[in-house]
Amino acid sequence: MALVTPFSWARPCAVNRHVADLSRELLSRGHQPVILTSSDEAGELRRMRALTRRPAEAVLGLLSSWERGSPAPERLLPGARAGGPLNAADGIPVIALGRSFAFRVNGSVSSIGLPVDVLSRLERVLVGGGFDVVHVHEPLAPSLSFTAIREARSPVVATFHLTPAGLVAYEIGAPVLSRFYRLLDERIVTCRPAPSVLAERLGGAYHLVPLGTRIGPASARPSGASPGGGPEAEPRVALYVYRGDDSRGLRTLMRTLSTAFPSTIDLLRVAVHAPSAELWPPRRAPRALRSRVEWVDFNDPVELAASFAEASVTILPFLGGEWLLQTAAEALASGSPIVAPDLPLVRGIAQNMSNVAYFDPGREGSLGTAMQSALEGPGPGVEDAGGEEDVADLLACDMGLHMREVAGSVVKIYRRSLERRAESGAREVGVPAVARPRRRLDRRASGPIVAPGGWIHADLHMHTSHSRDCTSSVEDVIATAHEVGLGAIAVTDHNAIEGARLARELAGDDLFVIVAEEVMTQQGEVIGLFLEELIPKGLTFDETLSLIKEQGGLVYVPHPFDRLRTTPSYQTMVANLHRIDVIETYNARNMLPQFNLTAERFAVKYNVAAGAGSDAHVLPGLGTAMLRMPRFDGPESFMTALREADIVTRRKSLFYLQSLKFLRSTLDYVTPGS
Repeated sequence: MALVTPFSWARPCAVNRHVADLSRELLSRGHQPVILTSSDEAGELRRMRALTRRPAEAVLGLLSSWERGSPAPERLLPGARAGGPLNAADGIPVIALGRSFAFRVNGSVSSIGLPVDVLSRLERVLVGGGFDVVHVHEPLAPSLSFTAIREARSPVVATFHLTPAGLVAYEIGAPVLSRFYRLLDERIVTCRPAPSVLAERLGGAYHLVPLGTRIGPASARPSGASPGGGPEAEPRVALYVYRGDDSRGLRTLMRTLSTAFPSTIDLLRVAVHAPSAELWPPRRAPRALRSRVEWVDFNDPVELAASFAEASVTILPFLGGEWLLQTAAEALASGSPIVAPDLPLVRGIAQNMSNVAYFDPGREGSLGTAMQSALEGPGPGVEDAGGEEDVADLLACDMGLHMREVAGSVVKIYRRSLERRAESGAREVGVPAVARPRRRLDRRASGPIVAPGGWIHADLHMHTSHSRDCTSSVEDVIATAHEVGLGAIAVTDHNAIEGARLARELAGDDLFVIVAEEVMTQQGEVIGLFLEELIPKGLTFDETLSLIKEQGGLVYVPHPFDRLRTTPSYQTMVANLHRIDVIETYNARNMLPQFNLTAERFAVKYNVAAGAGSDAHVLPGLGTAMLRMPRFDGPESFMTALREADIVTRRKSLFYLQSLKFLRSTLDYVTPGS
């Protein structure tokens, strides 16, 4: 079988780790796995291109000469400088067909092999390699995996891992991928929420086969022993595994622990994946934490067994990411209690596990509370699979399965794909339930509001008379903001910035004014926060975002899913996630609640900061939607404060506010001298 991965083999990657571990088990069962991938290691690329160059096509001859039960040809094994989770001693061919290209998605780097220079080589290998099954992993469009679906001449099995890059790609490429969906003979997902997430975009049915681990089973921890496995005098250790480009997550964890180190633990042990550290070196612990942080290095996951066994609790990647499920599987297999970031996708990884707790990365004290809850649990238990036909026999509910069991489940699916080449009559899978962000509703429609000490209320979307559809003077807006009790406002006039500058001059010491502009682009409206210069209207969305960033501003997408207003498309926003700082998840002028709910889902799904604003065009509308958040004094502190913010609404009749806006605007045009 050919196992195809879209990610560079030379860079640490959770999908590649899974592919490597699966291929080891397949080989031990007498199968002949071949890994098709990309690379950014120049020497390995030159070596492999020589094997795949026409007319010699040495790779095809080597594959055909590989007899079952005999070692793989040495020339197909990874070279000394190939990198990746396999070496020549593993005896598994790794064929790098072309270059990979680096992309940044939500702050992390993914290196993906694109079909720009590999199409002909991939086609020749798949057609002439004699594979019984082609197993594509994370079929991103476009990528090596996605291209293999079209080029394969064998039954195709696809595993959807739902990595951050995968989530973005499936949003952008769903219309394209859906056209090739019928070419997939079998589909595998690795966690419970995945079938619903994918059904929303692609439809179809899925086998649930969890990520396996090569770390020993939970029984390795003595029955009845306390987490940590030693006497009470030994320090209580929290384990954090640093893999991939997780510098943001580790940095956020360190900031959280600097603020409030949980009393339930004595020491944080950071297990650092050495190949990852070479590419993305982790920062040292803050001075205040250095006596409580211990660093250990590892290369292979098996080396982590002792660390998991000694851990009182395991902290999963603090901001989520591609290694989250793998770390969860290893911790569960080791019997370590788990605390995990409270994200919708994470909620499904360990249902009915009593020592798994969830924390909010942006809320002080949440991590300590989660640790306490996890440590009080009696231990992990396996949820009953519920008798589903395709899942129960695979023990798919157990995240802590050893790779032996996972490989056995995958082989059954391979055999099923060989038994029937035609498209299966897949039943539809339900749409996922999306957890709504927490929102504090303040129903008081009048009177000033008061925030706790050190916190303020901020309205991030409002207009003055410098907008064509508003008659409120800057002076009146400032006065009303003081009356309402706002501590910060963003003046976001349509395609104008003069009003915001004037507001900043007139505001007192207790009102922070963000100079902003709501710009009409060719694809819809977008707000730039913390601006100094006017951004012209009518440019493309891409050009407008570039101009905002050039000024050091923040990109804020207002009312993104209001179908009654001009907004950028879903695909446009997904394509620009790396440059969008804030999504307006509550706009007081949205006519239908569904518009705000869809924005909430988008922000939670992609871990984008949530904003809120009244979008006031009349003075009574100020403060009808705002944020309660810590004080800030610039873009960086604003983004830090935004992660801790709560949305506050002060309901007023939208019909009244819209009517008032219409009357004021109409009277202004009819009686311009008034």
